[in-house]
Formats: sequence, structure tokens, C-alpha cells
Amino acid sequence: MVRLNKIFVAMMCGTVICSTAFANNCDNEMYRRYNPDKCSTVSDTNTGLSFGTTVAVASGAVALIGGAVAMFGLSSGGSGSGSDTTIASTSKRSTSNLYIHPSISTYSTVGDDVDTVKLATATSGTEYTRNFDHYNEIRAGYSLARGYTGAGSTIAVLDSGKNTYHGGNVAYLAGGPVAPDANIVSYQVSDRNENFKSFYEIGNVIYSATRAGTNIFNASWSSARHFATDLSTRQQVQGLTHQNFINSLTNAVSANDAIFVWAAGNDYHDESSFLSAMPLYVPELRGNFVNVVAWDNQTNGLADFSNACGATKEFCITAPGTNLASPKTETTLDGTSFAAPIVSAAIAVLRQAFPYMKSSEITGVLFATARDLGVSGVDEIYGHGMLDLERATRPVGVALVPLSDGQTVSLSTARVSGTIGHQIQSQDIKFSFVDSFGRAFETKLNDNISVHNRGIGFERLRESNDRVATFGNIEIGFKTTDMFMSQGFLQTDSDNIISFIGFRDSFQIGNTELFYHTTFGTTNPRAASESMISGFRNVYTASAQIGAKYGDFRISIGTPDTIIGGNMHLHVPTGRDINGDYTFADHTIDLATRPSVEFNASYKFMTAGFVDNPYGTDEFYMLARTKLQF
Repeated sequence: MVRLNKIFVAMMCGTVICSTAFANNCDNEMYRRYNPDKCSTVSDTNTGLSFGTTVAVASGAVALIGGAVAMFGLSSGGSGSGSDTTIASTSKRSTSNLYIHPSISTYSTVGDDVDTVKLATATSGTEYTRNFDHYNEIRAGYSLARGYTGAGSTIAVLDSGKNTYHGGNVAYLAGGPVAPDANIVSYQVSDRNENFKSFYEIGNVIYSATRAGTNIFNASWSSARHFATDLSTRQQVQGLTHQNFINSLTNAVSANDAIFVWAAGNDYHDESSFLSAMPLYVPELRGNFVNVVAWDNQTNGLADFSNACGATKEFCITAPGTNLASPKTETTLDGTSFAAPIVSAAIAVLRQAFPYMKSSEITGVLFATARDLGVSGVDEIYGHGMLDLERATRPVGVALVPLSDGQTVSLSTARVSGTIGHQIQSQDIKFSFVDSFGRAFETKLNDNISVHNRGIGFERLRESNDRVATFGNIEIGFKTTDMFMSQGFLQTDSDNIISFIGFRDSFQIGNTELFYHTTFGTTNPRAASESMISGFRNVYTASAQIGAKYGDFRISIGTPDTIIGGNMHLHVPTGRDINGDYTFADHTIDLATRPSVEFNASYKFMTAGFVDNPYGTDEFYMLARTKLQF
């Protein structure tokens, strides 16, 4: 699935049987091979499979044993250990089915969490800028800026070897700037002359890669004679390949939860190759398989050579596959062969970002976050749409906060009183939430709480409901407080009671009465059952007030109930471990705070107050309290 320049054609003519008179017309087979954009694809009845490139192998140059593969875009045939069912298809993409070439959808909110300097750095490297437009189409810069580089994954490139043109370029794109830290291992299923191993032998290669720990396989080769809808059973597929080959695929899935990424093929066809449709016949591969079609960034649509998703649409995705710059030569790369390894690299990125996710979950995220193309929803041309690493590495759907008892609560902004809100903010705590796929993301607690005044005016209005017993100048009682008011994922019980002992006295100086009032209290606030707060301990409060009264006038200054000691305990989710279990960290918040200062002026039953809050905004309130008799 590569368009090669004339230099490479000359090299190939030195290694394969070709005419010395290389006429520049479509009647010449070699010309057709290296100019697929100018000539229709040619099938060779002697072979049965092809790589996902736009370059074909010369007729008769590849003799395969037991079912083999032609490497660059030529149709090929083969048989497994059973009889060859030879279900041939000669139809190409229907000329009556006009393919719409829409522009890629855009989104108004992209990468809000990404530092612009990091994004610029991630997209300015030589390897990224080599294919700048292509990588920007899949928004790879955002995943790189978020720190995801594919580390921890091994991608097996089943190809012609890293030192060959095709295999080398595929291996490069499987890591490249998208997943630069992924471990790329090349396994030969063909030699540089495109002589492929039998399917039995290819199966052994896959077994070997599986034993080595591979969890991503890239196969940029396909069938150019047999397409997805040509077959319907596992037995038919086995007849065209080999039981050992099929078993090696299912073994990789069961042993390593591996994902296979397959090129759809370059046959201008409505359906993808039967090899890239394997889950249709082998159900064990469902959820662990991705079919890839090629996007043309010049026409903003499916590349003209690319097979469409067709019957594979539920596990098919679109990726850039034309005019990719090769790091090895001055040529450009065209074909689903080169779209596939970009998707393999993206999967390595997701495995690093979410190592606790199963492959079926990884592919589910890959598909759900693809940008829709063509007809709305999943369609037979583009499948789920364009690969999008920005969307795939940010939260999707409803955000939830996991709690230690297995519950989750919505991550709506928590409203907390300034009394405890400032103390929480001073700790600068980070915590994790999960999205609709159960993926854990880190955020700051400070960014998700809204600090509000506790409402001194309402507390004053409720003072008539306080329960107080007096013994001379001493009082003992209970009163409600809004100091611990909190809603959302930090919710506390609404009724917080302070038990207090108070001292009050007054002195008469002429017509003026001077007074003072102090209290010392203790409280045991309770967190709601669905809260990140796990409890409070040893919480003590104090208040003080002095003032003067002259007839019906009364003025005072004081500090309302203030926390002078005590702790609040948070049980904070921090992520998920490799087994998918939620992890937590405990934090202790010292609740001792600076007091507010309250000024009061009263006349008869009317009271006006001003509160100078050290945390939050200042308060002004007016209230009237009186009794009516009838």
C-alpha cells in the first residue's frame, strides 16, 4: 500500500522479473504496479492476498506454499491445510455508489487541560513536522502533551522486515512521533522480494511474538481477491489460510489480551479484505481487532484506492493514509498499509494511559472517540470515523467520583462554606474521577469546589430556636451552625449542632448598659454517606461579643462561632491500579481558622449586621424578629 518513486522501481527491477522496456502506460504491468493512481488495480490469479499498499508484485514473482501473501497491493490466493474454497470476487467499488468526501468535524472545546507551551513543543519536533498535517488530523499533539508516548506496549510489525522499504516504513509509523516510547519489534512474514511464508508459518511467527509478550499486532497486508462478504464461516477462512494461523490469533487474544490492527486493503472496493474482517468469522477476536481504512487529506475523503469498511464497520476506523513522508527516502507513502500502524501507535498510547483497561475497552474508547465522517453515526465507508487522540485521552461522558464503599457520586462542583473551604484549598489536594468508560483522570480539588459564605444572618435569625439553660451568668445549650455546610461530593449532614457553655454579664453606666458574651463549644459534624469526607474529630469552637445598649438602641462587635481546633478527614480517590481497583489516599485537614468580625446595630426588633469574612466575601444582612398577638 505504498506509492514508490522511480528510483525504487529501478531497485525492484533488479530483484524481480521485469521488462527492460518499462513503458509509461497502463498496458505495462510494472507501470501499473507503481502508478495505481493512474491505472486500475490488476489481480494475479496465481496469488490470493496482499499488503495494504498501492504497489503490486510482478506476476509470477511470488510462489507461495500452503497459502501465502503478496506484499504490495497485488491480489493473491492461497490455501490452508484444508481444501481451497476459492470464493473469488471480481467486483470493484460500485460506480453507482458515489462516495461523499466531507470535511472532518470540528469541536469548539479542545484540549482545555493542555498547556499551550507543551503542545507547541510536542508538535515542533522533526519527526512530527515531517507529517504535520496528518498527525494534526488525528490530534496526536494533545496525547503527547498529556505525557502519553506508548511506553509499556510492544507492537509486533508482521511485515517484510525493518530493513526493507515497506516493513521499515510500517515499523517507523507504528512508533514514530505518535508513540515514540513503544517497543517496536519487526517479524518477517515476507522477504524483501515479497515472497511470503505460508499461513502455517505465519501462525508460528504470531505464536513466537505472543510468547515474547506482544500485546499489539500490526498487519499491513490483506486479500485482494476475497472480501468480507465473500465468506461467512470459520471453515471457509481456514480453507483459505490455515488452522494454525487462526489458532495463533485467538491464542494471542487469550494469552496477552492482544489487539490486532489490520489494513483494509487497496482494491477500490466497497468491502474490506476478508483478513481484515476476521471477527466476522472468528468471534473470539471481537473487541480485540481493528480494521483500518485510509483517509486522503487532499480530497478530504476516503482515499480512492482504499477499500471501504463495509461489513466491518462496527470494528473499523479511519486514519491518514496518503502523502505520508517516508523517513528513509524522499518518497511519499500511500496506502492502508500506512494508515494501520498509525492506529497501532494510538492503541499503544491508550494502553499506557489506561493500563488497567482490557483490550475490548481500549478498542471501545478508540471507536467511541473517533470523529464522525460521512453519514451520521457508524457507516460502511468510514466505520466509526477519524482516529482522534485528543478525544481518546480526555474524559468522555459523565464524570463520577468513586468512593471507598463502591459508590460513585457526580462530579458536580461542591459548594462548601468558607470556614472549611479555605482550609481544604490550602492543602492543594489532587484527586481522581472516572468517566463513562471507567477511566481515571486526575484533577485538583480546588478546581472543583465553590466557596460560599456560611450565612451569619441566617444563624442569627435561628437564634430564637437555640436551647439554652441559664445558671446566673453561666449558660449551657445547643445551637445549629452553618460552619460545616457542604454539598456535592463533599457533602455533610445539614444539621450540625454545637454544644456550648457560655458566660455573659452586663454593667450599667448611667443610662447605658455595657455587656459581653462568650461561648466555648464542641461539635461532632457528620459527613453524608455519599461523601469524600470520612469524618471529623475533636472540633472545638469559640465566640465573643461586646456591646452597649441605650434604650431601644443596641450596638455590638464580636467574633461569631469560630473553629479553634479540630480535624476533618478526607478519603480521596487517586486512580486505579493495574488490576482496575480504585486507590485512595487519606488527608487530614486542620480546621482551626481565623475568626470573622461581626458588627451589629439594632433598634427595637430591627437588626442590621456586617461581617468581615477572612475567607470568601463580606456579608451584610438585615433581619426583623417580633411577636404578633391576636
